Amino acid sequence: MKKLLLSIYFSATTAILMAQSSSAKKGSISKGLSDATEEVRSVFDSAVSLLYVVCALMAIIGAFHVYSKWTSGDPDVTKAAAGWVGGLIFVGVAITIIESVFL
Repeated sequence: MKKLLLSIYFSATTAILMAQSSSAKKGSISKGLSDATEEVRSVFDSAVSLLYVVCALMAIIGAFHVYSKWTSGDPDVTKAAAGWVGGLIFVGVAITIIESVFL
């Protein structure tokens, strides 16, 4: 995530510097900003997809964890299940909010 934010920052900074160093025409500034925006979008889409894959893997691991507690007769199965489900809901909502804010 930190790498993604750094990539976004450096892409935007590079586009602004390129636009400022070129002539002061409106076309070159808007072209530089649109190029930077497209570059960030291409990286961001793949990063969001990766985050959804990580969330799905977390769901599978959590399901096995809760199932193993259930089959062993552990009394706090509902607590473990609630923790995993709550965590997955939080991660899913966080990814969706990040995607809607930055895209």
